[in-house]
Amino acid sequence: MSHLDRSVRPPGVGRRLATLAVAGTVVAGSLALGAVPASAAPQTIDGAVFEWGVSTEMQAAPPFGGCNYLSAGESDGTQASYQTSVGDVTVLKDGAAPTWANKCNGAPTRAVNQKVVWSGGSGTVDPATGEAQLSFTGQLSLNFYGGLVPFTIEDPVVTVAADGSGQVVATLFGYASSMENPTVKVPLDPVTGIVVADLSDVNAGGTGFTVTPDYAGVEYEPPAGSGGTPQNRTVAGWGSWPDSWVDFHYETGLTSYWYSSGGSADPYKAPTAITISYDGGVVDPGPSDGEQDITVTVPEVVEPGEFLWSIDGDQAVNLGETTDQGTYLQATGAIDPISVTDTRAGGPEWSISGQVSDFTGGLSGKYLGWSPKVLTAGAGATAGTAVSAGIDAGNGLTESSTLAAASGGHAAGTASVGADLDLRLPAETPAGSYTATLTITALS
Repeated sequence: MSHLDRSVRPPGVGRRLATLAVAGTVVAGSLALGAVPASAAPQTIDGAVFEWGVSTEMQAAPPFGGCNYLSAGESDGTQASYQTSVGDVTVLKDGAAPTWANKCNGAPTRAVNQKVVWSGGSGTVDPATGEAQLSFTGQLSLNFYGGLVPFTIEDPVVTVAADGSGQVVATLFGYASSMENPTVKVPLDPVTGIVVADLSDVNAGGTGFTVTPDYAGVEYEPPAGSGGTPQNRTVAGWGSWPDSWVDFHYETGLTSYWYSSGGSADPYKAPTAITISYDGGVVDPGPSDGEQDITVTVPEVVEPGEFLWSIDGDQAVNLGETTDQGTYLQATGAIDPISVTDTRAGGPEWSISGQVSDFTGGLSGKYLGWSPKVLTAGAGATAGTAVSAGIDAGNGLTESSTLAAASGGHAAGTASVGADLDLRLPAETPAGSYTATLTITALS
C-alpha cells in the first residue's frame, strides 16, 4: 500500500521544559581551587522509562478516514486485539488511557496526542562518560490506515556511546499488504536488528535525557528494483528514518511514511523526541563527577559550634511549559528552599552560591537567571544579587552566583533562603524537554 499524501493544516508547536535537577556540594573552610573530581563508576539501572509519540504523522488520519493509532502488545489491527496496557507497555492519549471509541479524536488536525510509556527498562549508565545501554521488554503496535496495516516493535534496546551518538534497535514484525488488496494481511516473519532511531548529541550521565532522533539531511536510496519513490531532497527539512527501518516497510507497503518523498505530508514524517528517564531507578550508584544528589535533614537539636545546611524538598524543579512572550519564550519557578543553621562561636562569615550547567540538547545554561531571597531570617543571612537571564546579554547562572551570605560576627540561628527562577529562551528554540543541573555550594 503506497502512502497517499494530502494537504492539512499543521498543528501548533508546544514547548515544554522538564526537570531542573539540583545537586549539592559542601566545601568546609576556605574555598578549594583546582580540586580533581572523583571518578564515577557505571551505575546499574532498573526501572528506566521510554516515552515516545513516534511522529506527527502517527497522530493523524489517513486519507480515507479513521486514524493511525498506537496499541500495546501485538495487534492485527482489529478491535479484538486492541489493548492499551500489556506488561511494561502502556499507551496514553492526552495523559490517560484511550478507548477504542475515542482513540482517533483529534486525528483530522494531527492532534491525537498519543504516546507509548515503556517502563521497566534495565541496564547500565556511566555518569563519567555518558555511555548507556538500556533494554526494554514488550511489544508496541503501530496501526496505520485505521488498522489495515499494523506492525509491531518488540524489545527495544537503547545504546549511547561516549561521543554522544546512539541508537534504538528492536525486532519488527507485522503484516504485508497492498493497495490492490488492502484487507488481505499476510503475516511477516520477525526481523531482528532493525534500527528504529539514530541519535546524536546525547549525554546519558544524569537521570535521563530527551533527544530528537536524526532525520533532517539524512539521505535514503531505495534499493535497486524495489520500485521505491526517489527521495525528495529539495523540500525544507528533507530527510529519512534509518535505512533498515525504511527497507522493512517495503513488505508492509508503508515505505513512503518514513522519508521525504515529495508529498504534502513530508513536513510530518520526522520522528518526534524520545525521552528516557531513570531518576530513582539506580540499583548500585557510585559517585558522579565530584557532585552528588543530597538529602540532608537538620536535626531538631543542634549542638553548639556547628554550621549545617540542607535542601528542603525533592531537589527537582519542574519549570513546566514555556509561554510565548513575543521575542522570547519564558518559564518561571523557584528552587527548593535551603535551610542554613550556624551556631559557631563568633559567627564566622558564610555564603551559599549556585551555578548551572548547560541544558541537554545543546541549550545554553546562560538563559537561566534568578532572584535570591531570604524566606526566614536568621544566622545573619542576606540575599544575593539578582542575576538576569542571559538572552540579551550576560552569562546568566553559568557563572557562580551568590544565593545568600552572612558577614562575620552575626548572631547564631537558622535561616531559610531560596530563589525565583527565570528562564528566557530564544523564540526559535525547538520543542522538547530540556534538563540542566544546578550545583549548590556552601562555603564557611
